[in-house]
Amino acid sequence: AADVLVTDYSSVMVDFVVLDRPVHLLVPDLDDYRDRARGFYVDLEDVAPGPVHRDSTALVDALVAADDAQDAVRRARFRNRFAPLDDGHAAARVVDAVFDVRR
Repeated sequence: AADVLVTDYSSVMVDFVVLDRPVHLLVPDLDDYRDRARGFYVDLEDVAPGPVHRDSTALVDALVAADDAQDAVRRARFRNRFAPLDDGHAAARVVDAVFDVRR
């Protein structure tokens, strides 16, 4: 149980975003990680479900300020792109598909 997720590059953000709670990324090594270590399939700063912070001071300031209205737009865009079927009805769709249940 959490009111906010602070993560780095973890895919846990995809699971957490369906809760529609704030997500903040703390990525002080973003340039190195993106350009030398691993790279990304997408532009993380563009698609992230919440603010991307380069240091803990910026993170703490953002958590205190909490601009949830702006962040809600980012979360919705991310959720629609990466988790569009995680709407609370996925299990019912699986049962319908597997057992050919007609409602």
